[in-house]
Amino acid sequence: MGTEGTKRIGGRVPRSAAAVVAALLVAGCGMRTAAGGAGPADPAPGGVHADTLDTRGPTPAPTAYPSAGLPHTRGPATPSGPCPDSGMRIVPGLTNPAMGLRVLDVVLTNCGEGTFELYGYPRLGLAESDGTPVDGVRVLKGTADVTLAVGDPGPRRLTLRPGDSAVTALVWRNTYADTTYPPVTVDRVTVDPGLGRGTQTVVPDPPLDLGSTGRLGTTAWHKG
Repeated sequence: MGTEGTKRIGGRVPRSAAAVVAALLVAGCGMRTAAGGAGPADPAPGGVHADTLDTRGPTPAPTAYPSAGLPHTRGPATPSGPCPDSGMRIVPGLTNPAMGLRVLDVVLTNCGEGTFELYGYPRLGLAESDGTPVDGVRVLKGTADVTLAVGDPGPRRLTLRPGDSAVTALVWRNTYADTTYPPVTVDRVTVDPGLGRGTQTVVPDPPLDLGSTGRLGTTAWHKG
């Protein structure tokens, strides 16, 4: 459309059109053109951007156990039957594999009426399904010689009141590199918590597949 399309009154642009042009010029001062970079103009020094404030709060520190994103399921199957005379019940949780690494929680529950103290690491006896002892496996206090992915909280004195539980984790790898001997499998684990209340035997499902590693790490008892 040519100059003929713009009507003038008395040779001047109408006031309403002039007001629109002035408003556009004022608005243009507060932004950059697409060629000069999109977005609002920079604020004055010391200004605060609400969209840059971090309102998430501090990031919680990672727990020492379990760690490194290791798949880990806690909670054994609900035990049945009366509480043993010892006043404690020991049951296995679920075995969790992760790139050849295995973790099995063993949970001790005070199912009696008294209170007792628990400290340190469990003493374990390993056997096949028929009760034949499994030899050649070192039961370790700690997990560092097996993996750094599962932290050991270290020994601490725990007071277990009726209904309280404590957990120890059995940690191993299923690497099988020495074909001279068949891979080692543990079907039964006898647990002595060191309370002077006897031992209990648990049957993990599936069994502990230790391969040819000859090592089984344990964590100290800690609250479950």
